[in-house]
Amino acid sequence: MSIMSGSRGLGALRAVNRRRLLDLLREHGEISRADLARLTELSATTVSSLVTELAAEGVVTEAGLENPRRTGRTGRPGRLVRLVGGRGLVVALDLSREQVQAAVCDLSGAVVTERRWPLPVHDIENLPRIAELVNELAEGPRDLVSRLVVAVPGVVDTRTGQVNSARLPSWQHIAPGPVLAAATGLETFVENDADLCALGERAFGAAVGLSDVVYLKASSGIGVGLVLTGHLYRGKHGGTGELGHVQVDEFGDLCLCGNRGCLETLASVDVVLTALRVVRPEVQTPADLADLVRAGDRAAIRVVTDAGAAIGKAVAALCNVLAPQAVVVGGELADGGTHLAGAVRDAVNRYTKPLTAEGIAVLPAELGRRAALLGAVTTAVEAVQ
Repeated sequence: MSIMSGSRGLGALRAVNRRRLLDLLREHGEISRADLARLTELSATTVSSLVTELAAEGVVTEAGLENPRRTGRTGRPGRLVRLVGGRGLVVALDLSREQVQAAVCDLSGAVVTERRWPLPVHDIENLPRIAELVNELAEGPRDLVSRLVVAVPGVVDTRTGQVNSARLPSWQHIAPGPVLAAATGLETFVENDADLCALGERAFGAAVGLSDVVYLKASSGIGVGLVLTGHLYRGKHGGTGELGHVQVDEFGDLCLCGNRGCLETLASVDVVLTALRVVRPEVQTPADLADLVRAGDRAAIRVVTDAGAAIGKAVAALCNVLAPQAVVVGGELADGGTHLAGAVRDAVNRYTKPLTAEGIAVLPAELGRRAALLGAVTTAVEAVQ
């Protein structure tokens, strides 16, 4: 093994250990160095070195003493480590077809400012306008903002940063990261939206403390974000999680991807809305659908659960392969309540091998439209190497 490869291996191990500490700090709020060592099974020296490093970067601080009565330990009480709020701010963007949702968050996940702008994101000509919105949002706390993280509804090539999405055709072969970085002066990361949702729900939502999680985003597209053994899994060059392009009907309708009979042709939010308009012609948007589901409308609930059954069968196949601890169900089709998650849960129980299914929790997402924004915080923290 060369010195260079050995250095990379040690650097990767240190990055993994940093993430483990940060995950515990998000989960517990504040915790002593001794407890960090116990829960991570790292040496006290390693934990001390990592905490010192993170404190120097402004990511964590030590304040207050642990309560000996609670811990049962004797001797001098340890100082409590916690994430720093209000410093090292992150600008997070979630781009959908017709709007930009944005937030300024601190590294503990607290949302400082949040905005939404109607903007046809699918038009690449609006990329400079998106940069203007970032600068507008970050204007007040500018000195504290160091990173911009962008969620896009498409595959992000990890080699080139280029976006590949049938729903953003004008973005094909464009790498928005360098463009936005140059226009805003911020270090910029571009990620798939379902991937960031998975990170958000694991750090701050339904899957806190879990290391193997499938996040399902059922919206205009159907994608999954995969967290495996505690790390986001992107595949060799990106492009994992395209569940909506699993073929479910060999002779079905043509899909935007160019294939026929993909899951998205049966169960995307657009297909569900079209089906519902047969009996509810006034329904135009996913928000209209969610309102009807919350109100207990039978037709609205039926189209959502039918979609959930189709999606759930594909998720069950994925569970047979990966055997995750949890499937977290989110996206626009899930906005009306727990009906989509319930239908997916029924399908997982029915089509996943029984022994595997027993160990999988199917959970409604908890963060709603903020999932990708809070996942951006995780990405930004982990980028501090």
